[in-house]
Amino acid sequence: MKTRQLLLYLLVPIVFACERNNQGDKNSSSANGVPSDAYIEEEPDPIYSEHIRTTSYQSPEDEKADFVLPPGFEITLFASEPDITKPINMAFDEKGRLWVSQSSEYPIKAGPGKGTDRISILEDSDGDGKADKITDFANDLNIPIGIQPVKGGAIGFSIPNLYRFYDTDGDDIADKREVILGPFETKDTHGMVNNLFRGLDGWIHASHGFSNVSTVAAKDGDSIKMTSGNTFRFTLDGQHAEKTSDGRINPFGSDLDKWGYHYSADCHTLPIYQIIRNGNYTQWGKMEPNMGHAPTMMDYGLNSTALSGLVYYTDTQFPDEYQNSFYSGDVVTCRISRSTISFNGSTPKATRKADFLVSKDPWFRPVDIKIGPDGAMYIADFYNSIIGHYEVPLDHPERDRNSGRIWKITYKGQERTAINWSKANLEVLIEKMRDPVLQNRMMATDELVDRFKDSAIPELKKLIADEKTPNIQKVHALWAIFRLDAMDELALEKALSDHDVLVRVHAQRILGEQQSLNDHKLEWVKMGLVDESAHVKRVAAETLIRQQSPSMLSPIMKAIHATDKKDSHLLYALKYALYQHAQNPQIAKQMATQNWSNQEKEVIALVFSDTRSKTAAEFLVNYLKNNSLPKEKYLPYLTSIARDLPALRMKEIVALAKETGEGIPGFKKAMALNNGAKQQGIDLAPSLKSWNRQLSIDLLQDNSVNGGNKTDEGLERIKYATQLSGILKITQNIGELKKLVNDNQEKEELRIDAANALVEIAPKTEIIYLEKWLKNAESTISFRQKIALAIAKAGSEQSSSLLAKNIKDTPVELQETISEQLATSNSGKEKLLKLIRDGNATARILKARKVEERFHSGASEKQRLAFDELTKNLPPISEEKQALIIERTKAYSKDPAQLDVGKTLFQQNCGICHRIGDDGGMIGPQLDGVGNWGLNALATKVLDPNRNISENFRTYTIKLKSGQAKSGLFRREDGQVLVMADQSGKEFTIPKKDILEQVPSKMTLMPDHFGNVLNQSQFNGLMTYLLSLR
Repeated sequence: MKTRQLLLYLLVPIVFACERNNQGDKNSSSANGVPSDAYIEEEPDPIYSEHIRTTSYQSPEDEKADFVLPPGFEITLFASEPDITKPINMAFDEKGRLWVSQSSEYPIKAGPGKGTDRISILEDSDGDGKADKITDFANDLNIPIGIQPVKGGAIGFSIPNLYRFYDTDGDDIADKREVILGPFETKDTHGMVNNLFRGLDGWIHASHGFSNVSTVAAKDGDSIKMTSGNTFRFTLDGQHAEKTSDGRINPFGSDLDKWGYHYSADCHTLPIYQIIRNGNYTQWGKMEPNMGHAPTMMDYGLNSTALSGLVYYTDTQFPDEYQNSFYSGDVVTCRISRSTISFNGSTPKATRKADFLVSKDPWFRPVDIKIGPDGAMYIADFYNSIIGHYEVPLDHPERDRNSGRIWKITYKGQERTAINWSKANLEVLIEKMRDPVLQNRMMATDELVDRFKDSAIPELKKLIADEKTPNIQKVHALWAIFRLDAMDELALEKALSDHDVLVRVHAQRILGEQQSLNDHKLEWVKMGLVDESAHVKRVAAETLIRQQSPSMLSPIMKAIHATDKKDSHLLYALKYALYQHAQNPQIAKQMATQNWSNQEKEVIALVFSDTRSKTAAEFLVNYLKNNSLPKEKYLPYLTSIARDLPALRMKEIVALAKETGEGIPGFKKAMALNNGAKQQGIDLAPSLKSWNRQLSIDLLQDNSVNGGNKTDEGLERIKYATQLSGILKITQNIGELKKLVNDNQEKEELRIDAANALVEIAPKTEIIYLEKWLKNAESTISFRQKIALAIAKAGSEQSSSLLAKNIKDTPVELQETISEQLATSNSGKEKLLKLIRDGNATARILKARKVEERFHSGASEKQRLAFDELTKNLPPISEEKQALIIERTKAYSKDPAQLDVGKTLFQQNCGICHRIGDDGGMIGPQLDGVGNWGLNALATKVLDPNRNISENFRTYTIKLKSGQAKSGLFRREDGQVLVMADQSGKEFTIPKKDILEQVPSKMTLMPDHFGNVLNQSQFNGLMTYLLSLR
């Protein structure tokens, strides 16, 4: 089952999780013929499911005894408390020393100027395998994460900035610092800016972590905006900064391969991505483009919830079968996982292997992994009984703030001494640029550029001119010359046509780094698009994502049609390059008018459907007139037309929709046009209103006559008709809408849609009609709650009074829903207080979290005093919730026979927002593998959902200029509107121009009533089902 986003939001993101298996030689097999390094799925040990580990702290010596490794490997302690605290990120410098960022503040940031965290330099000066010299480079930091040593100091992140730290006197202590990029948003502290590394290009590359939205400007004034997961790069002086990808959730781990591909780990989507430069990746709340998000490189998920420290091992110390493998630390199931890679053209495919290391100590938290210059694997162990960021309160007393270890794994008999690059002369550095280990080649290149600068150029030019120079050495010589700004066109042209594919790939990468490409250089890119190697084509395509020219349209198109569909990464890069060309108005005009074949027009239409321009929309109009398309393409294209053509042309667009798209229902076409108008931020034009009105009337009448169609399309049709009835206030439909509400056999969702429509059409009269359903004790509580919400939408004194008079003698969860609505207005607050004083509602209602929050928002001093008086003797709600959790879990008994009952309960109560596999909604986190949490954690999340809230799932109250207020979960910006989701999981939009203020809530969107809704038997069924999802 594919693992997607889970309910755990941790310090680090996902990469791998699997059970430890016996391992041996690469080609050996077990008795059953299965290769001994193959992954075999097993049930994870329950000790890894506890959010707060119940085992005891162990000393480093005792923890070491709990590690299991393949034969021949050895693990030793490199450093531990009290010499270090909680390690987060690591990096090696040119002297072979290990730099470590550490935090005892995490996860609660210190106030400005009050940080006590540090970056330390660890050195094994006597060669015994353990750090014996530890220097605190900086010790006044605030949750430092990303760290990269550079000449004369380091670049590192500490809330809220990326700093350049200078050591001006050579004592290994920072005595000067400057902000080179920032401030970054840090409302969420468990990702922030992490895993810095220096690329082949000489820039510092970094990951931007979970939830935060940061807009930062480099010294040149250009700014970049990053929402949650992104990757970016910046120059060492902070002069320039660029995004290198957009999307994903919480990247935490990066590495490169020999081709120069950047691999990145991510939490909540998939464990490893090979990043397509500037690619558009999936992300919560992000609308998928018609051309799709950037592709993935793995077709399997992993049963864990937080992995980190991605490394690609290219060293030679480990045996052959363990080389060229990805390794990642799993901080939940306490292991280091391994995968190998193969290529289909330029597209990588990961294959899961048996775990490399497993710890039986559940406090082991491998948050980062780095391969040292000695070929050993170094592991940062954030040793702790708690790692969860949102599953456990941030200030929980059992969070360990002092213990931390760094472990070192070697293969016995293959240990070697690290090179001190700072003492290597130019001859040695040039020689090491042909070292078989990629990391050594990169370190030699950095040292040569940083220390020898222009004096190295003559020797470098000799290397690239010599036909006998090994390909790997020539590659790094080319990069060094480029970084020293000494690359002449003849040398680059020669490299671009080199007989060796690796040289051609990197020559194309260097070409792509040029700030602008003249016609001559564009011919070189064009040459790359027809290279025999898919890797060369891929790099050329990525260059054209960033640099556009009308002369490249036909070459890109030809390359698209020449590419094997199995090479998803190359195909996406080419199409995305065409998309980026379409963003240039002049090039877009040429795209629209060029003489394309039918096959080529199909590609142009796809790209234009994601392009917001009048030119693109005009092309799509003609395309729809002349081509018959399946609804999967036709409807999105129709939306694009309505989004991008002027509203004055809507009559023409409606006519187009009626005349084209044979076989596609009219209501679906109207929905597509409505969506486009909404994205443009305009009201429905008269012609579109008229069509929607007639469709709604006809569909409801047809439903009444024919008894309705229970297919998915039939339900969608009636849903459309009811919603449009309300939006357009179609009084003619009131009778049909009441029939829907009255039909007990109809789906609850449709009945409520009809009720909402009635209130929109005629609130004064229809809330009186709905009152009977509010009082109907035979209806489900869920239905009555939603009727209460529908009545509240009238927003009048009448509706407030109606709700108030119906609160007495109703179930507590319905009382809570009514109270939430009353608490939003001043008069409603007064009514609520009176109801409680008169004994018609319990005072406990006031302490329901959403009621309390809404009541205090805008309450007068007199109302606050009354609130306090009525609730002064009540125990805190958290104590009641905890008592309920203990009661329910104590009484829980696993019964496989209840699996189907639990699945049904999930679908009824949770499935509208949460997805498992391919079923369910995408409003909340996906729950594949959630059974690994264990009973206590799942019970807490279900029975007390507001205990620990992820910022990505915090709701907002939107105050409108009209005086109204709306509440919901932010999903995305879509043109001129904000897209939100309400408590039923439905998305709704708010025009940006109507917004006065956005106020964050302390509540999540998840209902807080399951303690009342589910009895013990139903709770047992739901838990049995959720715990089965591993």
